[in-house]
Amino acid sequence: MKLAPYILERLTPTNRPKGFAEFLVALLGELAKGRPISRTTLARTLGWPAEQVAAVLEQATSTEYDNDGNIIGYVLTLRETSHVLEIDNRRLYAWCALDTLMLPALIGRTARVSSHCAATGAPVSLTVSPSEIQAVEPAGMAVSLVLPQEAADVRQSFCCHVHFFASVPTAEDWASKHQGLEGLAIVSVHEAFGLGQEFNRHLLQTMSSRTP
Repeated sequence: MKLAPYILERLTPTNRPKGFAEFLVALLGELAKGRPISRTTLARTLGWPAEQVAAVLEQATSTEYDNDGNIIGYVLTLRETSHVLEIDNRRLYAWCALDTLMLPALIGRTARVSSHCAATGAPVSLTVSPSEIQAVEPAGMAVSLVLPQEAADVRQSFCCHVHFFASVPTAEDWASKHQGLEGLAIVSVHEAFGLGQEFNRHLLQTMSSRTP
């Protein structure tokens, strides 16, 4: 996948605030419990001062909040989207197709993922564990990828264009009508899972390199 190194370069948190990887993993773990998380709880989970949590959240521009100011979404969300993850009998959601393939490894849980083909509306589903994908229906499922814009809201510049499709031909037909998207590529769901695993490795290496 020729696009993969460029996507990874723009998605990995090398230019993010200090501690972003730790912040993300902790936040995802809390959101996976299926309830909003306060800044105070997140700070306690991380062992950070409130000011450090606030500084990272300020740069995480797509973070979703409820009316009380609690966090309800960042990559993994409590707010309904097209991409459903059933984890430990809880119904959660993800911003995009690639997120559903990455999240199980980051939260250490297996998820039953259901979504729909962005071109036809047909249902698609698969089981995603931290290390593999199984029960892919339909078997030829594909994923669209684009090149994230630097210094942009990642949800708007990337996630909104990363979809599931029932097959590669269906996805390629859709792509032919969306040529304005930079770096648009169609890959199999297995290739997309591999990209997600590579992102996770980069993220966790960032955490390890900062451990005293």
